[in-house]
Amino acid sequence: MADSSALHVLVLAGGNSTRTRTGGPKALLDLCGLPLLEHVFRAVDPLGAGQHAIVLGPKHREPIEAWMNKAGRHVDAGGQWSIAIQPEARGTGDAVACGLEVLPQKGRLLILCGDTPLLSPETLQTLADQDGDALLTALCQDPTGYGRVLYEESGRILRIVEEADADEEIKQVGEINAGVYVLDIASLRKALAAADNDNAQGEFYLTDAAVEILRSNEGVCVCLEDGEAEILGVNTLQQHATAQYLLRERRLDELMTAGVIIDDPNTTFIEYDVEIGPGTRIHPCTVIRAGVQVGAGCEIGPFAQLRVGTQMAEGSVIGNFVETKNASLAAGAKAKHLTYLGDAEVGERANIGCGTITANYDGKNKHRTEIGARAFIGSGTVLVAPVRVGAGAMTAAGSVVLKGRHVEDDSVVAGVPARPLKPVE
Repeated sequence: MADSSALHVLVLAGGNSTRTRTGGPKALLDLCGLPLLEHVFRAVDPLGAGQHAIVLGPKHREPIEAWMNKAGRHVDAGGQWSIAIQPEARGTGDAVACGLEVLPQKGRLLILCGDTPLLSPETLQTLADQDGDALLTALCQDPTGYGRVLYEESGRILRIVEEADADEEIKQVGEINAGVYVLDIASLRKALAAADNDNAQGEFYLTDAAVEILRSNEGVCVCLEDGEAEILGVNTLQQHATAQYLLRERRLDELMTAGVIIDDPNTTFIEYDVEIGPGTRIHPCTVIRAGVQVGAGCEIGPFAQLRVGTQMAEGSVIGNFVETKNASLAAGAKAKHLTYLGDAEVGERANIGCGTITANYDGKNKHRTEIGARAFIGSGTVLVAPVRVGAGAMTAAGSVVLKGRHVEDDSVVAGVPARPLKPVE
């Protein structure tokens, strides 16, 4: 028997992404290293809700479902998320009706849109903690495009008027519907069954059903007085850029609070799923992509790019115009200037000279380069993987170390191709 108090989740993502004009689903647009939709999922995760469902349209179902499977968000039988399909875009009320087909008959339902990546878990928790039905609203300096929330003199919600249906007086109202609800499922089913599409858009509005439920069940409105940024919906690439900026700002603030020194937040781009230890200093114009781990007391940049799989141990240094991918630097290792380290392992206190390249790709496959502890790689060296440079070894400036021609511990090589130097007799 369904629990009438259990909280379930429904995410609406059935649009055709016509306004972003990228050809693909906006739900999968990258935002600070994560798909837009993943930000919404992560806001929902801490709630510990019962069943989760997402409404998709037929146009973008395949790529979104494929990503969800890859991300561990959905499995056909008994997965974390169920998928419901809205065959035609007939409004938010119709989308919710489609979603209810895969959800319990009773309980409470958190409904939110899949294009609101800045919603915080704390805000959603506040809404879920209300005793009964609840609507999230926000005060906006510019409410254009949003539905306006109107109240009776008693403070009871009266109605929500969509922008297309609003007259000039209503358009001056600054409190808007954020599109996030917690509603009783049984009441919702009943209200949607009686809904009509007699409005300027010819759509079935969820707002009509929601207001009816809020009025009948004495629901409440939870207003974000400074929440204009948090409820931002991404419908255009201009809004996507705004969301990217706000998320990046939020991420940098989290890192600085945790002890990471960021010289210039305005030119520093650090994506989500990046770990950085305290005392590490990030110089201007640095880009750190998702999937990077940086220890304490490191130094990065300026003009550096760290890509997925990069690991920096305590006290290691990546300098200006250095790019790394799938590269690990042990404690105290340094690559200070104009270097590419791909699929590489750099030992403790090794020094990588200016202009060094690990040539990791042979046109078909990637190969690894190993550089031992205390090794010194001379300026302009090319290391053709797979290859190993031993501990304490040295390459002369301009050397090209061919694949498989490993450099022995404590030896010196020079030339093109590089050969061991004979000791002076």
